[in-house]
Amino acid sequence: MERLGRRVRLARLRRNLSQDEMSVRTGVTKKTYIALEKGKETVNVGLLVKVMSVLGYVDRLPDMLASDPLGEELEEIHGRKRGGYVEG
Repeated sequence: MERLGRRVRLARLRRNLSQDEMSVRTGVTKKTYIALEKGKETVNVGLLVKVMSVLGYVDRLPDMLASDPLGEELEEIHGRKRGGYVEG
């Protein structure tokens, strides 16, 4: 989370946006936005998506989620496993 927060901060600075402006654009308090940049695990995924949208990265989300090489490799090794109700 800390590395992600640093990347968000760098992207914001490259766009010459302040933390105040980001908090207004994402609809959260400045304190909450700063928590994201610091990599605090209490920040929710919805805020991250809003921030990615403001920074112009929201179009990349489908590609990021579509590729899961580790998951595909694990599935190949172990076979597909699905959880479900087991009567017992």
